[in-house]
Amino acid sequence: MTEPFLARPSTLYKDSFIAAAREFIAEGQWHGWKPNILVNNFDEYIANLVDLESDPPAGFVTQTTYWLIADGRYAGRTSIRHELNAALEKFGGHIGYEIRPTMRRRGYGKLMCSLAIVEARKLGIGRILITCDDDNIGSQRIIEANGGILQDKVDNGRPTLTRRYWIEEEPAHN
Repeated sequence: MTEPFLARPSTLYKDSFIAAAREFIAEGQWHGWKPNILVNNFDEYIANLVDLESDPPAGFVTQTTYWLIADGRYAGRTSIRHELNAALEKFGGHIGYEIRPTMRRRGYGKLMCSLAIVEARKLGIGRILITCDDDNIGSQRIIEANGGILQDKVDNGRPTLTRRYWIEEEPAHN
């Protein structure tokens, strides 16, 4: 058994990714391509994710997507936004993440957030903003365990307030 790791989106994980999409749909949390479309168009889906790194649609920022792979299966996704726009400053931040429902409460969220911070630093992002819903205790713990300091809670017109956390720049080593 290998340690969980971040991987670039790949057809290697097609079946477990589609299974995860079905899990998210079952809990009402999926906003991506529907599984029946993914089955026949997975290469196109991957290409769209890669395109976001250099050619995002209007209103979006460049972002890099990684998948957390655990025991050879898709466990979750993290998106690292290279810069912030006004909307992301209020909700979304530099790093977004999700763990598939059947793999939650195993420490994968904390690990994936930690690995995403490393990747964000490689992109030159100093202060990192991460947000979560005020009632999402799991995400609060993940962010705080990774050095997030609560700045404030803002109303985004959503059912719950948004908590905005900053992870400060690493100090320079002499």
